[in-house]
Amino acid sequence: MNIFQVLTQGKSRLHEPSMSAILGYLLDSNKDHGLGDSFIRKFLEHQTGNKFDKLLDTEFITSQVSLEEPYQLNGQRKDIDIQITLLNTQKEELHRIVIENKIKSNAANPEQLQQYYKAILEDDPYIENLHIVFLTPNMKTDKLKNEFNNLQINQSKNHSKDWIFWNNGDGTKGILEIIKEILELEAVGAINPINEYMRHTLKAFIGHFAQITHVNKRIKTGEDIGEIVDSYDITFKNIKYRIIRRDSNQIQIYNTSNQEKVIARKLMIEYIEKHRINITYADQNTRTIGRYLLEYLHMNEKKELKHDA
Repeated sequence: MNIFQVLTQGKSRLHEPSMSAILGYLLDSNKDHGLGDSFIRKFLEHQTGNKFDKLLDTEFITSQVSLEEPYQLNGQRKDIDIQITLLNTQKEELHRIVIENKIKSNAANPEQLQQYYKAILEDDPYIENLHIVFLTPNMKTDKLKNEFNNLQINQSKNHSKDWIFWNNGDGTKGILEIIKEILELEAVGAINPINEYMRHTLKAFIGHFAQITHVNKRIKTGEDIGEIVDSYDITFKNIKYRIIRRDSNQIQIYNTSNQEKVIARKLMIEYIEKHRINITYADQNTRTIGRYLLEYLHMNEKKELKHDA
């Protein structure tokens, strides 16, 4: 049994906060995982450049991790997914690392990283040794590129940024690679022994995440497949919905008030019948109905705009 795969069933999926919690636990050298500073040490080694070289030369790296760390920007709350504070022997902050965690590429927001950076500076304008990590699946879509490239940092204060992946591939190394390296080091006695429960947990995590991110794995019903290429917001029976079409032609519909998925085919047919839209659906699959409905909605919107003009 793989506990991570069990936890992804139905509505109990491992969402970004859960994945952040698992990673944050491993990155904290004071937690009871038995890894000591092995994980945070490997994590720092995988960052671009040599900004952490002096720290890596020390006998033990003291790291403290907080999740959903709250900041404020222009009166609005901004929560950092993972914040790592690296401390010296006097428990003083040496470096601060913040991680923006993305499990799905379509969750990218072009301004989010920059807003988080500004929020940190608003809280501490004189902060030095700040490192921002963009953590995503191993893909560089336009949306992800825009979010990372829009982050403009002040290098004069030793601020830096890096983009790393959850899963490794194509010559890159990511979080899964770090876990594998730690297991290999333990196997040859290069680090202290890992207790059996933690060893099996790490292996299960590797297996689970490799399965959900590998592009050649069998597609499972209900998963988000591909990038969003079209969407339209409708109101039906006093409820607001968003119809989404992905580049795989998958159609999904969300209740925008609670972000819950609804049965797409059923709602679209009811909407078509209610508004007497000339779309034949009896012998069509959900993807075809969704494509026709989105085309109609966009065309109808253009007609209304032209009429109003």
